[in-house]
Amino acid sequence: MTQKIKGMNKKENINQQVNEALDSFDGAQRASTSAYLLTRIRARMANEQNSVWEQAGRFIARPWVFALGLFLIIGTNVLLIINNNNAATTSVAEQISTPDELSNTVATLYDFENNEP
Repeated sequence: MTQKIKGMNKKENINQQVNEALDSFDGAQRASTSAYLLTRIRARMANEQNSVWEQAGRFIARPWVFALGLFLIIGTNVLLIINNNNAATTSVAEQISTPDELSNTVATLYDFENNEP
């Protein structure tokens, strides 16, 4: 029975808080703007000049500029990969064909002579 009374007190407390919150809106009024605010905003937007960055962004956003840039990036990467593979194969061929300066000395370092009498 005491639990029902406690439960009722909580409900009454919540109802009282809700009523207080609703009563706080009694003196509230609707926000208002000055008479010509919208016309001033439109006039300022019409007179605003585009910056360099806005113009550059509009130019770059065009589909043909995007496609051209993408083609240049992919084409450059393909050319670099092809040239890198050709350079790698020629450098290996050059290393095989040119004699190593140390190849003769390495072989002679390990040729020990027995000079004991």
